[in-house]
Amino acid sequence: MTKISYMLMLTAASLLSGVTVAEQNRWYSAEQVAIGKGVYAQNCAVCHGQNAESTKNWRTPDDQGQYPPPPLNGTAHTWHHSLDILQRTINEGGVKLGGSMPAFAEVLAAEEVDAVIAFVQSLWPDEIYNTWIKANPIEDSSSNPSVDGDASAVTQRLVNLLPPDTPIGNPEETPIDGIYEVNAGGQFVYTDSTGRYGLIGNLIDLDTGENLTEAKRSVARVAKLSSFPEDRKVVFPAKGEQKTYLDVFTDTTCPYCRKLHAEISQLQAAGVSVRYLPFPRGGRGSQGDRELRAVWCAADPVQGMHLAKTQSVIPENDGSCTAAEAVAAGYQLGVEVGIRGTPAIVLPDGSMIQGYRPYRELVAALGIQSN
Repeated sequence: MTKISYMLMLTAASLLSGVTVAEQNRWYSAEQVAIGKGVYAQNCAVCHGQNAESTKNWRTPDDQGQYPPPPLNGTAHTWHHSLDILQRTINEGGVKLGGSMPAFAEVLAAEEVDAVIAFVQSLWPDEIYNTWIKANPIEDSSSNPSVDGDASAVTQRLVNLLPPDTPIGNPEETPIDGIYEVNAGGQFVYTDSTGRYGLIGNLIDLDTGENLTEAKRSVARVAKLSSFPEDRKVVFPAKGEQKTYLDVFTDTTCPYCRKLHAEISQLQAAGVSVRYLPFPRGGRGSQGDRELRAVWCAADPVQGMHLAKTQSVIPENDGSCTAAEAVAAGYQLGVEVGIRGTPAIVLPDGSMIQGYRPYRELVAALGIQSN
């Protein structure tokens, strides 16, 4: 489709819809959604489903070890990718990411790619979209940032320097004139407008003492942790009314994880639910990996976790159940959010505490009073 024909379609769709971007409170327009729906039906629905729902077994790999196309309706991981990554994935395909999705760069115009993304995002619930937009702010209807010169030049050296499958976001302005922030595989890089010089570290507002970089990391963590299904966590619920919760990346072989677990009843009594996510410190195939898989495959994972932490008794199974897929997913998620060891404790606002802390400190950090 040429740009002229696309604009004619856009004009026709505009006559049929009176909804504006401002009324939707999203970056795209109703006209883009209308066009994207047609483009999606012709090119994407055969794999991802007519309503982007995919198939029921999309979490289960096939005989070649490849996973089926995931749903795009906000129930899978698509929504924690930036607009730039979504565009690149459609254009370049998913082979570089280990998938089988074909490239559409020679099939779809840039405007059609944006329209498909608009249609897909129109299926996302407000909660999902709002989390995504916080992590991937868009100042206007264009995905191009406000950069002096060519935006691609700012990130091109990073593209050349980093592994080919590293997701690299658009450069965003910082409070420092001429310095831009780029999210490269979860690591924030600060670069000049030419893209030649870069810094890795924390950007601090010296007037307020606020760590601006950590604030961005926290928003990104919330988005990524939201992609991990609640029913795949091992949850020790608060006693009585739940006041808040902690997400804890844990390993059954970790002594300080056991020390934290020894105080879990105090956290529960304070109204805190503790939600365990698996993170085998030694990686796949390690003792921690095998034990965590056995816990997740137990008839009662909560009891299995408790016995593993308190008595070093591991459930007797081979860890080959479907639920054990959460262990690999938890490890990958932990790597993405910057876990360096266990326990790693993530607060509801996305801020992270690396290592053990006494329950009273955790309760104080959560802003609630302990007994």
